[in-house]
Amino acid sequence: MKVGVQERPDHEVVILFSLTAMQVQAIIYEPALFTDELYQRALLLLDPESSARIKKFYRREDACPANSLGTLIGRFLPRMLLHARGIALADMKFAATEAGKPYIASRSSESSPTTSGVDPSIAFNVSHDNALVAMVSSANTHNPPAFTVGVDVMKVRIPGRETFKSFVETVSDQLTTLERRLISSAADEAQGLERFFWMWTAKEAYTKALGIGLGFDFSRVEFDPALDVIRVDGAIPKGWVLSKFKIIQGVDIYQGVVAEFVGGDDTVVIPDSQPHEWLTVLDATSFIENAIQQLNN
Repeated sequence: MKVGVQERPDHEVVILFSLTAMQVQAIIYEPALFTDELYQRALLLLDPESSARIKKFYRREDACPANSLGTLIGRFLPRMLLHARGIALADMKFAATEAGKPYIASRSSESSPTTSGVDPSIAFNVSHDNALVAMVSSANTHNPPAFTVGVDVMKVRIPGRETFKSFVETVSDQLTTLERRLISSAADEAQGLERFFWMWTAKEAYTKALGIGLGFDFSRVEFDPALDVIRVDGAIPKGWVLSKFKIIQGVDIYQGVVAEFVGGDDTVVIPDSQPHEWLTVLDATSFIENAIQQLNN
């Protein structure tokens, strides 16, 4: 099944998820356009724990209730993945490793809770930054039950009142000598920012794929965006595919990286200039409206 969006004759939008290959679904949202009515209807479909967690951080009077809306969308993405497999909402169960990495457990795994109709367990990972939520899913079979796949997305920007130089200095201890040199030697600030965010999203995606939590020293991972080479502890790790992508929404640019362990001796970095048949981008209102309709059927 190819990922994408298909419009039926009755104008219902159907979200399609691949059941085999690696895919990324990216949802862009604008809090001001996300109505309270839609928010409340969406909450009704979630489990009490997820609903309570989201409501804890949501207040419409906030200038930007983005974090709670991002969490809401992040909860719906894996549920739509299971819906594509014909699994009813009431039968969907989610588990997590001791380090906190979530996954969808099959009945053949030793984990609990399990989801009937899923075998093997499903690998997925979610990332959220500013107005973008992305989820990678894959039929990865390496290192069950959570498997070895991760995604990270970030908006290309200098936060707050930082300058480019001070921004980089705040995380310089997590960069290698080569990375710092590549940033400082950039032709201009725009290129320096682009290089930095390729480095950071690659580090995040790789460590999220490993699923070992927050204790991993980022300076152990080195990403060269000029040559598209990743090194860990000074050597190129074996058996990885890193896929780079960009999403442009108006004046906003997001950079992202998917890291997936596929086995073998070779490691490949796929540049963002390559076609992204595995990437689907949707707006949040359409995604949630159609998710509610499909999950209620």
